[in-house]
Amino acid sequence: MKQLVACGLWLAAFIVFHQSAYAQASFAPININLTYPQYQRLKLDGGYHYIDEGGMQGIILYRQDESTYIAYERLCSLDNDAPVSVDGSGLFMKGCNSTFNFSDGYPTGGPIARPLMKYRTSLTGTMLVITDEMAY
Repeated sequence: MKQLVACGLWLAAFIVFHQSAYAQASFAPININLTYPQYQRLKLDGGYHYIDEGGMQGIILYRQDESTYIAYERLCSLDNDAPVSVDGSGLFMKGCNSTFNFSDGYPTGGPIARPLMKYRTSLTGTMLVITDEMAY
């Protein structure tokens, strides 16, 4: 009986881990000086900027508020579709025939069930650093 329970627990853990696992890109920390003109959109809450040199298909950097920046992986969680992008309205992200919420990356419509992967960010003064470590 103990072996059956142990096997069941192992199988449950494997399924949970497998469902939550993401492919992850490895990249050097990205340092952003928020005072530079190319980051003008990031001076306002709700602003965003595309970063090509990080992630698997790039990063969408989003300013939630003056101290909170979220770095989303642009690789869609379904097959090899085009990278996720910001809708023309600037109110949500779209990709894989789905839409995603800026505040948490969770899908708001379409076939995708998983949120976009987020990379860890840290802000010191006007310097923002994005690392390849996953943020939850």
